[in-house]
Amino acid sequence: MEDRAGPELFKIAKTGLDSFAGALKKASYEVLAPVQDGEATRFGVLSDEEIQIPRLSTRPLKELFFPQDEPLLSFGCGGAEAMSVEASGVVASESISPRVVLGARPCDARSLVLLDNVFVSSEYRDPYYAVRREKTVIITFACLSPGAACFCESTGSGPYDETGSDILFMGLADSYVVKPVSERGKGLLKEVFPLSEDGFSGESCILHPVDGEDIQAAVDATRAEEKLAAFAGVPVEAAVAALQDVDAFDASTWEEIYRKCLGCAVCTYLCPTCHCFDIGDEIVGASGERVRNWDSCMFPLFTLHASGHNPRPSKKERFRQRVMHKFSYFVENNGCVACVGCGRCVEACPVNQDMRQILSVFASRGGGS
Repeated sequence: MEDRAGPELFKIAKTGLDSFAGALKKASYEVLAPVQDGEATRFGVLSDEEIQIPRLSTRPLKELFFPQDEPLLSFGCGGAEAMSVEASGVVASESISPRVVLGARPCDARSLVLLDNVFVSSEYRDPYYAVRREKTVIITFACLSPGAACFCESTGSGPYDETGSDILFMGLADSYVVKPVSERGKGLLKEVFPLSEDGFSGESCILHPVDGEDIQAAVDATRAEEKLAAFAGVPVEAAVAALQDVDAFDASTWEEIYRKCLGCAVCTYLCPTCHCFDIGDEIVGASGERVRNWDSCMFPLFTLHASGHNPRPSKKERFRQRVMHKFSYFVENNGCVACVGCGRCVEACPVNQDMRQILSVFASRGGGS
């Protein structure tokens, strides 16, 4: 960090977040931040309420790019006349307002890069997801106090991970050090907060150049990662090696570890990288919509064939699919695990099924045990 410090770094008082968001809105950006939704927190449009940055939102960032329910197109049929089909306006980039996510955590920002492998790969491009990605700037906040279920460092991430972020805020005692990470992030700051020789300027300047003390404080704060030693102890690499073993699929280990699972799928719905979906037509009268809805590999209907055959007939097969996809199949296809170690699945599971323990079991016993 010391090598990149200098004019690329700025600071903002923690009391200036609302003004920061206000400036973004004034520049015609839609600001999405963690908002309270009952007992949960999710990313939603920020109105006039004061910004609250939780440790980690209850619901994942993927909802803003891959909604739980999404109309893909509408259609109508008038008797014997030919059916008319109209694609959803979301395909047109001009229908999506430029927007800024303010308050994501590094694990969620990283998860979008993993989802890009699915929705905007070299072979496939989902226009609905792609337009939202192109129109969104991601501002993340480094984690100084990760949760008890976090194991981000074990998955190759960390509390100061910049992967997927456009701008990174690093918290100090009473301010944040602001680090533009991508060209998009730099462009946003220059657009909303004009630069002078001394840094960002304006009648209500809220960004200021950092000084030596600020830089040192930010460097010291990054050393808080050392506190994550306990969270970095999940043997993900060893588990991946075991799960990619030729005998892992039929390992007797599956008989032991799946039994607690209820098949409720809360883990997949809250996971920032799970992306299973179903597409169906919803028709009322002579018109209807084709809708994409989240689905889950934990549900028996997910793989049920029209013939009645189901290749994953029991919870064991479905549980195995979830684990193997994240730590074997996705690795084989994309070169990385489909997990960012956010711990949501651990915290939300009603029967305390813990992915960290599952990975440790395979790492210690091997895939063929």
